[in-house]
Amino acid sequence: MTILEKTIYPRTGDYQTIYLNAVIDNPAITIGDYTIYNDFVHDPTQFEKNNVLYHYPINQDRLVIGKFCSIACGAKFLFNSANHSLGSLSTYTFHISPVL
Repeated sequence: MTILEKTIYPRTGDYQTIYLNAVIDNPAITIGDYTIYNDFVHDPTQFEKNNVLYHYPINQDRLVIGKFCSIACGAKFLFNSANHSLGSLSTYTFHISPVL
């Protein structure tokens, strides 16, 4: 195991669990020390790409996760600019028929 692997993986031979702050370099995401993330489906080092959704820099939103947290596989963090218009009646694309 290399020095880099020791800082990313908390357990020898377990490549599904990582120290999350070792792989996040986005300044709008803060991860506390010893917070771990497990992903047995995808590469856990791709946490930001796969699990932090609708986090657009223009909105200046921040994601802050504390120390000693354990985040399960499949956990998603959704931000409030989730790709839909906030000025419409609904975000559902139903058809409104005129009353005859």
